[in-house]
Amino acid sequence: MARFVVIGQTATASADFSLEDLAGSSGRLDVLLRCVRAALLYSHGVRRDVTVYLVLLAGPDAPRTLRFDGASAKYVRPDERPLATLAKKALGAERPVGARGFVERRHGIAVADGGLDAVVADLGPGRAFLLDESGDDIRGIADADLAGDPVFFIGDHLGVSASMRDRVLALGGRSIAVGPESLHSDDVVTLVTNELDRRRPRGAPAAGL
Repeated sequence: MARFVVIGQTATASADFSLEDLAGSSGRLDVLLRCVRAALLYSHGVRRDVTVYLVLLAGPDAPRTLRFDGASAKYVRPDERPLATLAKKALGAERPVGARGFVERRHGIAVADGGLDAVVADLGPGRAFLLDESGDDIRGIADADLAGDPVFFIGDHLGVSASMRDRVLALGGRSIAVGPESLHSDDVVTLVTNELDRRRPRGAPAAGL
């Protein structure tokens, strides 16, 4: 299983944003939702072995984290507005009294109070990688290192703050890049999933089947 952790430095942690002006009212949550599409969806299907965490670090309710689990996700569409609607409903739902960790709000969509700490507690084992244009080229990473349950941390349109970078690397993470140029976050996610697809053992079933 591949896991993606997208860190939204300005993304709102509440449902108080407009679907009519997502980019302008949500702290660029739209950037993070594009990463969900890139990680979870392929032509006519959902990658059932992928989980995406959106770490929301802005607003009075921050930090909070949205988790999209491909194994049980339903009604996930490639269009930005339906994804934003799912996020808005999940963030706006009342949290059960005494609940801890991630609480499922829709099929495959859960919310937790807390940021990176909540994600780390939920992840379990797996090799960590920080997507960084100055890192080692992913094509030079051994198949064995990308096998199992890798975790890929990536920033939003602002990248990753120095403090967050230090926290990820303190988890034993390795800094890697997908190419020589700086790309949009969702394009980076697409290239990582493509790299994993190419490394899948010959004859193994596709991730979404």
